[in-house]
Amino acid sequence: MMDFLVRLARTGLRRGIRTGSRRWLITGITAGTLAIARRVLTESPKTVYRAELKPGERLEIRTLPPNP
Repeated sequence: MMDFLVRLARTGLRRGIRTGSRRWLITGITAGTLAIARRVLTESPKTVYRAELKPGERLEIRTLPPNP
Protein backbone atom coordinates (compact mmCIF):
# COMPACT_ATOMS: atom_id res chain seq x y z
CA MET A 1 0.00 0.00 0.00
CA MET A 2 2.82 2.38 0.85
CA ASP A 3 4.55 1.83 -2.49
CA PHE A 4 1.31 2.65 -4.28
CA LEU A 5 0.89 5.93 -2.38
CA VAL A 6 4.48 6.97 -3.01
CA ARG A 7 4.22 6.14 -6.71
CA LEU A 8 0.92 8.01 -6.98
CA ALA A 9 2.43 11.02 -5.20
CA ARG A 10 5.43 11.09 -7.53
CA THR A 11 3.33 10.69 -10.64
CA GLY A 12 0.79 13.27 -9.50
CA LEU A 13 3.38 15.87 -8.61
CA ARG A 14 5.37 15.27 -11.79
CA ARG A 15 2.35 15.49 -14.07
CA GLY A 16 0.85 18.35 -12.10
CA ILE A 17 3.97 20.48 -12.31
CA ARG A 18 5.07 19.58 -15.85
CA THR A 19 1.71 19.79 -17.59
CA GLY A 20 0.01 22.21 -15.21
CA SER A 21 -2.81 19.77 -14.44
CA ARG A 22 -4.52 20.87 -11.25
CA ARG A 23 -6.14 17.42 -10.73
CA TRP A 24 -2.80 15.60 -10.89
CA LEU A 25 -1.21 18.14 -8.57
CA ILE A 26 -3.96 17.73 -5.97
CA THR A 27 -3.74 13.94 -6.34
CA GLY A 28 0.02 14.04 -5.81
CA ILE A 29 -0.18 16.29 -2.77
CA THR A 30 -2.95 14.18 -1.21
CA ALA A 31 -1.13 10.88 -1.83
CA GLY A 32 2.12 12.35 -0.47
CA THR A 33 0.39 13.61 2.64
CA LEU A 34 -1.24 10.21 3.23
CA ALA A 35 2.09 8.39 2.76
CA ILE A 36 3.83 10.69 5.24
CA ALA A 37 0.97 10.40 7.76
CA ARG A 38 1.01 6.63 7.49
CA ARG A 39 4.77 6.50 8.01
CA VAL A 40 4.54 8.75 11.08
CA LEU A 41 1.61 6.89 12.66
CA THR A 42 2.90 3.35 12.05
CA GLU A 43 4.81 1.85 14.95
CA SER A 44 8.30 0.63 14.24
CA PRO A 45 8.93 -3.09 14.70
CA LYS A 46 10.13 -4.05 18.17
CA THR A 47 13.26 -6.14 18.71
CA VAL A 48 12.33 -9.29 20.62
CA TYR A 49 15.74 -10.92 20.89
CA ARG A 50 19.25 -9.77 20.05
CA ALA A 51 22.49 -11.67 20.36
CA GLU A 52 25.93 -11.51 18.82
CA LEU A 53 27.02 -14.75 17.19
CA LYS A 54 30.63 -15.79 17.24
CA PRO A 55 32.22 -17.55 14.29
CA GLY A 56 30.92 -21.13 14.11
CA GLU A 57 27.76 -20.41 16.12
CA ARG A 58 24.34 -20.53 14.56
CA LEU A 59 20.78 -19.55 15.33
CA GLU A 60 17.77 -21.74 14.62
CA ILE A 61 14.29 -20.28 14.40
CA ARG A 62 11.40 -22.73 14.69
CA THR A 63 7.64 -22.45 14.85
CA LEU A 64 6.00 -24.75 17.35
CA PRO A 65 2.36 -25.78 17.00
CA PRO A 66 0.11 -24.47 19.78
CA ASN A 67 -0.85 -26.87 22.58
CA PRO A 68 -4.52 -28.03 22.39
